[in-house]
Amino acid sequence: MKLIIGNKNYSSWSLRPWILMKHAGLEFEEVRIPLDTTEGALMMKELCPAGKVPVLHDGPLVLWDSLAICEYIADKSEAGPLWPESVARRAQARAISAEMHSSFMALRSHMPMNCRRQIKGFEPDFDTRVDIDRLIELFESSLANSGGPWLFGRYSVADAMFAPVATRFSTYGIRTPPDTRAWIVSTLEDPHMQLWYADAAAEVETIDSEEVPDQ
Repeated sequence: MKLIIGNKNYSSWSLRPWILMKHAGLEFEEVRIPLDTTEGALMMKELCPAGKVPVLHDGPLVLWDSLAICEYIADKSEAGPLWPESVARRAQARAISAEMHSSFMALRSHMPMNCRRQIKGFEPDFDTRVDIDRLIELFESSLANSGGPWLFGRYSVADAMFAPVATRFSTYGIRTPPDTRAWIVSTLEDPHMQLWYADAAAEVETIDSEEVPDQ
């Protein structure tokens, strides 16, 4: 398998299948596209049918949607199930994963993922605060039902889908309740996430539109 991703510092969509594939114990080739560069534009045209990352190539199969890729990874996992076994809990995990996939536009816009930064004095606007509160509601409810440390007890697709939120909450200094904070710590201290952060720190590209200034 070959996974096409963007810059590790900025590409939240790339992080989701990448970290899930690590948890699934799958071997894969990683191809990084430097976004917002001439080289990256040429690679995107060649490797990404929809003009976006991530893209998964598995033989003749090409998948270009992050949630579809995660579903496929769950089916291929060599390290155990990546969805809850209970039908009801599996449905809940899929529901919150789908909500992450399609919602939280204010947060995406005003709190872009940036693994290399700690933004000082960030104050979310009203719409971003609504997104933050909804995310915390999802985390608190899931963790109360599962008992942690992951959203549904053991690591699942849902944890991968929300992993970029953990990086954002850390970057922008968002205050959270204890259970949510414990999940964020578990996510950031995950060895696979530590590797992602190390690679992000080594990148040289800067995307100005993703660099929120200190406030």
